[in-house]
Amino acid sequence: MARAITLDQLTVELSEVTSASDAQAIVNRASRIAGAPSDRPLDVEELIRVLSALSAEGGMIEQLAQTIAAAELR
Repeated sequence: MARAITLDQLTVELSEVTSASDAQAIVNRASRIAGAPSDRPLDVEELIRVLSALSAEGGMIEQLAQTIAAAELR
C-alpha cells in the first residue's frame, strides 16, 4: 500500500537529480497539470497524476518519477 507523500517530499527527491529551484519549479508545474493539492499528502490517484506529469519531463526526472512510482505504489 502506498504511503502518504507530499509535494515537498517529491521536491526533495527531485533535488537529487537537479537543483533545488528547478525541482521546485518542476513539481509546481506537475502539480498544476495534475490538479494536485499542495496543502496535504497526495492520495494514490493524485500521486499517479503528478508522477505521470513528472515523467513527461524526460531524462533523469522521468527515471526518478518511475522509481518513486515503483516504490510508493506497491
